[in-house]
Amino acid sequence: MTDGPTTAERIRRARTELAPAEQRVAETLLDDYPMAGLGSVAQLAGRAGVSAPTVLRLLTKLGFTGYPQFREQLRGEVAQRLFSADGVYPGPAEHPLARAEQAYAETVRATFRDLDAAEMDRAVAALAERPRVLVTGGRFSATLAAHLAWFLQTLRPGVEEVPPEPGHRARALLSVDADTLLAVYDFRPSQPDTVEFARQAAERGAGLLLLLSDQRVSPADIVLTAAIDGPPPFDSMVGGLMITETLVGAVAARLGEPARARLRAFETLAQGNAE
Repeated sequence: MTDGPTTAERIRRARTELAPAEQRVAETLLDDYPMAGLGSVAQLAGRAGVSAPTVLRLLTKLGFTGYPQFREQLRGEVAQRLFSADGVYPGPAEHPLARAEQAYAETVRATFRDLDAAEMDRAVAALAERPRVLVTGGRFSATLAAHLAWFLQTLRPGVEEVPPEPGHRARALLSVDADTLLAVYDFRPSQPDTVEFARQAAERGAGLLLLLSDQRVSPADIVLTAAIDGPPPFDSMVGGLMITETLVGAVAARLGEPARARLRAFETLAQGNAE
């Protein structure tokens, strides 16, 4: 069994310190996690197309004393997943409610376990302080993007939801500059058009807050990841929703009285329009 951050979380936290060859090793690990790391160092190096010393340099940056300790960590993560009490209950004849409870409980634990508090603080500061915030997502994760954008709009000015449509994204890019933060939900499978939109925004100087649903490594300024396990057949957005609402609450607290005043004004206007 393991304590502390998982290997995947160590990789994400060290992403800005990785050389290009080390980045390839990290991506190889996360593309087939954790199985890619359970073989020999030579096998991992071969899959990544790098030398064995490059693999060992990466492991040093991740805090491991060597390959045996790294592999033992991965084995512990596998064992923890396979043999925890939550993993074996309820049994094969479980009711859909029991299956959902088990899946969502693990998603909650995994999401908060792998979140880095300092990274979350950077995300909150960016969402609260950047003059302009754009929020977008993919075909399904656009639901979460809208959730974040609509709540932020009640707390501060300068927030815009960008639907996952080429025309909307092109118009949004016209005003992107160094004062812009682009918050992107990039749940798997990653959509090339969403990735390209983020790349173009970054070229124009925007900061990137990437909210991911898997364990990929990203060069974005800020990266938050959510577990996606849920009742089959689809991935769950519960982890992403938890992160979204956590961000909204933290941004509201950081903005303080101006956000409260704006929220009161919104409620007054909404009530008046409903009458």
